[in-house]
Amino acid sequence: MQEIDFNGSSATRIGMRTSLKILEEWGCNQEQVQALLTLPKNYNDLDFEQVSFNQEQIERISYILNIHAGLNALFSNPENIYGFMNMVNHNHLFNGAKPIDVILSEESDNFQLVINHINQLLIR
Repeated sequence: MQEIDFNGSSATRIGMRTSLKILEEWGCNQEQVQALLTLPKNYNDLDFEQVSFNQEQIERISYILNIHAGLNALFSNPENIYGFMNMVNHNHLFNGAKPIDVILSEESDNFQLVINHINQLLIR
């Protein structure tokens, strides 16, 4: 899967809005969205056209979009595309946890681990 690059500010703003929609489809609550995108509590009130995103936020946007792209390539039905992240998974990476819980943990490389796992499923 090709990584999506978000160096331009317009692309970042579009990526942020798209990531918010994806996280909603994944069934994330407000606290999870805040944690995943490192947003303030009042993020619903933000004018994303006026916000400057830091490098960590840009990376997290990219991870979410790339996970979603991988799930779209892996699955054909919306229940799996949008439900995968909140399904209990018994593969070695997840060990009975939900993928969303893995990326919500404080480990910085867990986003990349989930992307790598999805990529491995794609090449099987």
